[in-house]
Order: sequence, then structure tokens, then C-alpha cells
Amino acid sequence: MKLSIIGVPTYYGCDNNGTQHSPQKLRNANVIDLIKDNGKIEVVDLGDIDVKEVLESDKFKNENNIKYFESIYDLNLKLSKAVDKSMDSSDFTLILGGDHGIGLGSITGASKHSKNLGVVWIDAHGDFNTSATSPSKNYHGMPLACLCGRGDSRLVNLYYDGIKINEENVFHIGGRDIDKGEQDLLDNSKVNLYDKKVIDKIGLEDVVNDIIKKCRKQNIDGIHISLDIDFMDKFIVEGTGTRVEGGYTVEDTKYLLKRLVQTGIVKSMDFVEFNPRLDVNDNTLKICKDLLEYFGKLLSRKELVNC
Repeated sequence: MKLSIIGVPTYYGCDNNGTQHSPQKLRNANVIDLIKDNGKIEVVDLGDIDVKEVLESDKFKNENNIKYFESIYDLNLKLSKAVDKSMDSSDFTLILGGDHGIGLGSITGASKHSKNLGVVWIDAHGDFNTSATSPSKNYHGMPLACLCGRGDSRLVNLYYDGIKINEENVFHIGGRDIDKGEQDLLDNSKVNLYDKKVIDKIGLEDVVNDIIKKCRKQNIDGIHISLDIDFMDKFIVEGTGTRVEGGYTVEDTKYLLKRLVQTGIVKSMDFVEFNPRLDVNDNTLKICKDLLEYFGKLLSRKELVNC
């Protein structure tokens, strides 16, 4: 298997300085060697997307309702092209953020490689705001809505015109801090929302079973995983900017990854919102390394069974 890595060193979507250091911090911690799983996976590091720098004083310069709009548009356009090109020549593409605003570019690129793409969005937050509903105007709370055709038309039509993912093909897991405006949007959408209330009621196993069942029924032929580490509980991941209590464990996260990879149709993944500047004694770095090493082993073992 050939796996390509793309880094996106940005904090502009979260407006919390530090996430831009995540790709290099992970590389320096030898995650590439860990993912290789003793040579079972060929890993190609495609380097980082060039991020246009913007002064903090200019973050509303080009758009009053989305911070750092010019840079966010530019980096996501570049990322769309990079992921599209990577998936032409690789079996799997891993995108290391950066904040979750990069999900617009990664999934836009991935959408060119499936007739009917599914997205599993693993996150404590909805990320389904628009510029009109967002209290913070931080773009990392908006990309999923844009991908589904909601929000700023310039971002909705990034790279190519039109929606990038059908709402019924979106499976959102772990939401427990969702703004009122985006909750209203989600309630009036076809997004499959497995929030904390649902997970507490039926458990993660039944959540994954339901997702896999729907993927088959809807003839989804490719899955992109978008993993925000704040899915895990605030007391587990100190090195992320928007921690929320009542979250999940490292083992829960591994379970989701395993079951999804076993479908055989996962082709790309975001790994986002690690902020080294907020980390304590590299505790979150160790968790990120553990998760990425585990993910590499899942891919190399090719445990691709119909579960």
C-alpha cells in the first residue's frame, strides 16, 4: 500500500495560535516511521500546503463574517488540488492539520475520486455553522456546512461548482457542544447525527453498525474520515483548543477507526486540531502518535472484511 501525507500548517480557521505547528511536530516525533509499520506501507511525504500569512490585525480585512477569509480560501483551494492529485497516485491520503477548517479542501479533493463519497466527521462540535449563524466567525466551525452546499458561495463552489457531499452521506459522531444556530441547520438537514445523547443511548457499536448499514444501502463507494481529536474527553486531550467534557477515550477512537477501515472503502483521512502550544508534557502528542501508529497498522494488516 502507498500512503501519501499532506501537512496543512494553519491556525486561521480556529484563531488559536499553535495548530500550525502540528504537522511538523508530528513529523519530528517520527509518526511517518510509525505509520510505515516496519516497511509494510510505503509512505510518501508530500510536504506542506503553502499558507498565505495574514496579520492578526487584518483578520477581518476581506470578509467581515469569516476570520482570515483570504488565506482560508487560498489554502483550501491548494489543498483540494493536492488531495485530488495525491489520490491519483496513492492508495490512501492522510492530511495532517492544522485546524478543522482544512476539511473543506481535503474533502473537496477526495470527492473527485468517488462517485458517491461518504464522510464520517468525528468531532465534539457540529462544524455546521454558516457565517450568518457562527458566534465566533471562526471558519473551523463552518466547513461541513459548506461541503453540503450551505454558507458562503465562494467556499461552497471552491475548486468546482456545486455541493461536494450529499447530506445523507454525512455521518457526524460525538457532537456535544453544538451552537443553537447550527443545531437548527442540522435538524433541518439530512445529516446523520450521532451526538452524545444518541451514543449514550445505543452505544458506539450500534452507531458504527448503523453507519455501515447506511453506507451499503446508499451505495457509498468511498469514505473520508475527518477526525478532530477533541472527540476525546477534555481531560484526555489537553493539547487542543476547544476541549469539551463528556467525551470519549483513546480506545473508543481506535474502535471507530478499526470498524471503518474494515469496510474496505476508507480512502482518506484528516487528523486535526492538535495544538502543541497547549500540550502538557507532550501527553497529547503521545496520544496522537499512538492513534496514527494504530491507524497505520490497520491499513497494513488489510483487515478489510465486510463487518
